[in-house]
Amino acid sequence: MRPSVRAHLQSLLTLGVAVLILAVGWAGVAELPWWSALGVTPELWWHLIPLTLMAGALLLRIRRPTLALTSGCGIVVLDLSIGVNVGILLCLSDLVYNLGIRGSPRAVVASAAALTGITLASSALGLFVGADWEGALSIALVGLAVLLMPLWWAAEVRRGYPLWQEPDARHQLEAERHASMLRRQASKRREAVDQERQRMARELHDVVSSQVSAIALTSGAVLNSVADTERDRRALGSIRSISVEALAQLREMVLLLRGEGGSPEAEALNYQELLDGTSWEDVLTRARDRGMEISVTGEPPANLTAGQHHVLLRVLQESLTNAAKHGDAQAAVTLRQKRKRLQLTVTSPVAVDPADSDGAPKGNDDEAPLGTGVGLAVMRERVQLIGGSLNAGPMGENPTRVRRGSQLWMVEAELPLNQEQR
Repeated sequence: MRPSVRAHLQSLLTLGVAVLILAVGWAGVAELPWWSALGVTPELWWHLIPLTLMAGALLLRIRRPTLALTSGCGIVVLDLSIGVNVGILLCLSDLVYNLGIRGSPRAVVASAAALTGITLASSALGLFVGADWEGALSIALVGLAVLLMPLWWAAEVRRGYPLWQEPDARHQLEAERHASMLRRQASKRREAVDQERQRMARELHDVVSSQVSAIALTSGAVLNSVADTERDRRALGSIRSISVEALAQLREMVLLLRGEGGSPEAEALNYQELLDGTSWEDVLTRARDRGMEISVTGEPPANLTAGQHHVLLRVLQESLTNAAKHGDAQAAVTLRQKRKRLQLTVTSPVAVDPADSDGAPKGNDDEAPLGTGVGLAVMRERVQLIGGSLNAGPMGENPTRVRRGSQLWMVEAELPLNQEQR
């Protein structure tokens, strides 16, 4: 069936029932004074004229429900001037129900007030023209059945709970809605788990990579040089210290992931103790023990929060580790305090293969590639979490500070001062 025909199927059925009502005689002709004054006697078939006009009003009910109901009320008044016709009242009920379903909330409220007023006014008018109380009550009941009940049914349908809805169907709808909510919650949980896995991967890299790289560089430097008892013992002490710190941090991360970290107060205390075990000088000393040449300008303020202090040391440690892995074991560290910002700058030479046409930084032939960029991404994320910013990249050739054939790499981080970690 075509959609246009289906949309007006209810109107066609209503008109058909109205015509059948007229055919079986459920309509009459009233002897009203204006017909006698005109010298005309109404006929029963005259009711077909208002029904034809009502068909036009029913065609408007989908796109213009308010106009259709207004026109229908006028047509019913015209039909009542001939006599009573139950069929056309049925058509009017269809228009009222249609307005309750398709009309705007304001139009529905206004129509309810107007139809209530019409019902009461019609009953009062009946008493005024000489009808008894039974006749006035009949008029009021007809108005209630024809005008107000369809509007009430439509309001129940729009709220989604029809008065005579089957309990099984209602339970089914509630079950479907509950299942939909469960699916949305499961999807949100999966997204949260994926995000947490990514965060844990970055945290594990941040916890272990710098220490393991330092151990590998220190042991490699010792193995590739002539044996020296005092220097080798210092290197072994540095390796042990770095290993213990890496194991402690890894243990803290594993306990946190397993949910065995204890109370938030205990976790915060352990975290602070771990931070207190490492200072600005400790990071620099360990880097120098690995054979790095470091020039330092400035010192960190004493009033840094735990989060700011941790991020500052992480950026310094990762920058020095990268300088040792991919450069000439040289670095210049500068710490400047501005109005409300703390700026850390670490510059180091990165070896460049002169035969490489594009000038991209390369490692030695027996070393791993320059890196995957994970450490840089973790550093930037940590700085951004406390409201700072981080930039890293090459600075071009600098013959005065870097040997020929090298490129200067800079890591610059700006941290906010007097601001708690977010």
